[in-house]
Amino acid sequence: MKYLLLTLGSFALTYYLVGLLIQGRLADLADGLRHQPDAPSPAEYLDAIRAHARKAHWQYTLAAGTVLAVLVCMVVSWFN
Repeated sequence: MKYLLLTLGSFALTYYLVGLLIQGRLADLADGLRHQPDAPSPAEYLDAIRAHARKAHWQYTLAAGTVLAVLVCMVVSWFN
């Protein structure tokens, strides 16, 4: 049971952190578009890439969450 909780906690933490990183990067990109006269508006750009950002969020969460869960479970099993 503790390994299940550790795994779920690892994925939850990774989901939160990856979401912060992606949202921050998207905000930086949208802010950078304001300085280019031939670029689309930030709202149009964010609407166009929202599906890609959501997919990347899940992919990075699954990859990093798996690595974190394995490492945490190995450390806990080492000390038991």
